[in-house]
Amino acid sequence: MITVLAGEAIDYVAADAVEGFNPGHDVCRLLVNAALARLRDQDGRELPNLEFPLEAGALRRETTSRGGIELHLDAGAFDRKLGAIANYPELTEEADRLRAAHGLASLGVERLSPVDYHLDISECSEQPPAYERWGEQRVQSGYYKTVLRFKEHVEPLARQLAP
Repeated sequence: MITVLAGEAIDYVAADAVEGFNPGHDVCRLLVNAALARLRDQDGRELPNLEFPLEAGALRRETTSRGGIELHLDAGAFDRKLGAIANYPELTEEADRLRAAHGLASLGVERLSPVDYHLDISECSEQPPAYERWGEQRVQSGYYKTVLRFKEHVEPLARQLAP
């Protein structure tokens, strides 16, 4: 990732926000934050670091008041986004939840906010994160063998990623 960031004409980086809903999203944010810190340390280059919410509750975040960007998708971009969601079955449940909570139009706005944290993401979502409760339910149902835990799994990864 650092090689790509250093070698391409990139003006800013946008990635998942830490929300405590999906550990994959939170780990993605950790990887981006670590890569940008290493790029800054190696090349002195500081790229703007933006996050976008993926969960319904996060759509209520103030974006522009924090120096963020709010993009309203035109009809073509909105249709492409809906098509991409339709062609990615793993997103169906998440998209349905967003539509139910905020209406279809909520998917037509992209909110990018500046990231004001580095690798300590413990304050970025409720503790324990929602994915632990979900994991506990999945273990009880026999779907998962173990629960992915913030303190045991994600936080140690964050420490390992520190430059």
